[in-house]
Amino acid sequence: MRFRNTVIAFVVLLIIGGYALINYRFSRPVPKPKPLGIKAGQIARIDLKYPDRELVIARDKPGAPWMITKPIGTKANQTAANNLANAIADCQTTRTIDKHPKDLAPFGLAKPAVTVFVTTFKGKTLPGIEVGKTTPVGFHAYIRMTDNPAVMLVSSAFPPGMQKTVDEMRDRSLMNFNIDDVTKFTLQPADGPLIEVDHDTKTGKWEIVQPRRYPADPTQVRQVLSSLADAQVSDFVNDAPADVSQYGLDKPHLIVTVYTTRKGAAHIQSLLFGFKERGKGKDGIYVRRGERAPVYAVHSFVLTNVNKTLLDLRDKTVLTFEPSAVETVEVTSGAGSFSLKRAPHGKWDVIAGGKTSPADVPVVERFLEQLRDFTGNTIVMDPMSHPEMFGLDKPAYQVTLIAKDGKPIGTIKLARVKVKQMGAATVPAAAPEKTEYYAVSSAGTALYSTDKFMFGQLDKSAEEFMSRAKPVSSPAAKKK
Repeated sequence: MRFRNTVIAFVVLLIIGGYALINYRFSRPVPKPKPLGIKAGQIARIDLKYPDRELVIARDKPGAPWMITKPIGTKANQTAANNLANAIADCQTTRTIDKHPKDLAPFGLAKPAVTVFVTTFKGKTLPGIEVGKTTPVGFHAYIRMTDNPAVMLVSSAFPPGMQKTVDEMRDRSLMNFNIDDVTKFTLQPADGPLIEVDHDTKTGKWEIVQPRRYPADPTQVRQVLSSLADAQVSDFVNDAPADVSQYGLDKPHLIVTVYTTRKGAAHIQSLLFGFKERGKGKDGIYVRRGERAPVYAVHSFVLTNVNKTLLDLRDKTVLTFEPSAVETVEVTSGAGSFSLKRAPHGKWDVIAGGKTSPADVPVVERFLEQLRDFTGNTIVMDPMSHPEMFGLDKPAYQVTLIAKDGKPIGTIKLARVKVKQMGAATVPAAAPEKTEYYAVSSAGTALYSTDKFMFGQLDKSAEEFMSRAKPVSSPAAKKK
């Protein structure tokens, strides 16, 4: 009995296993055929033939950059070119509609919208794909091969993917460089002196060397270089202009030149900025590469980010010093005067009103770090004139740092002034007021703008520096 049950169970398992095997083998999806049967990496040349034009892109070897070879010779947009090659190689036919059609017009194939020809790296040109209309129902389109009369169906996404213009396929990058390879750059405005900014590759610091030497603002420098490196053509205006004066490029508003060194080879790239782009809805700026003839347009923010003045590019650190070198801090404000003085064993004291109190060491150290890192938002002018206009004849807050040898390290003055916000039709007496904040230091003659937040961070009273720790009683005092 047991043996019979075992045999029955075994037979049932064989039947189930056989069914599963047959079902797995014959239910697997059959791969849809591809018209060309190649991979994108095998494509060396793509020729898109339209009724009224032709567009050809090609590359020399696998992985090499794509170039447009017809109707013009120029670098292709690599992403767009690779996407086109992938779309052609991955094209799949879902079924054959008519093996021997008598009339191609209903399928849009009497005069194909485009015929796609592909050449492999072995030099073989494959049969072309004639692209017709989309189907009235469903998400399909009609195609046929130039060596086969049959009309087949493909995805409706294929026809629009083959509709390409030269502008869509062109490379839109303007300047090709890596920011880390830049050794210097220059800005030549039409109405001002040349500004040259050099990069010390050993220290990583930037320095303005023309028209005068100043430390450069690394944030502003990176904004200029990033804007140039990332700039994209918004419009291809004229590939062979007979006269560039109509674009304002005979006397550019600004010329930017970037010098780079990569693998021991030096390169120079220039970009010229001209007039604002003409035309309804246009907001770009005409530009031209210094070494190339074509005229392009870029978005206006590129010029905004690049067109920097000497004051914009200068480092805005108000006072450079090392907190460890400070022995005494003398503070004067509207609330009075006080001092911070180093004490033995890494301590600080607050001296105010003739009394010496222990200071909160972390608060003092953070204050010195804030002073060291204090940068203006902008340099308003250099040299500053009429300090009374900015409240700096009677500063609201003044800090003087003194070294261990008793010599002054430097002084920072802060001021806040209320100004009327005058509009075109505003009556002076009724004009709303706003508060502006300014800073100067003994390190130079520049006037810096700052803001309410930074002013509040530095504007501290003596009480804010005092230690909140309760004094610890001595054992003798406890016994009493």
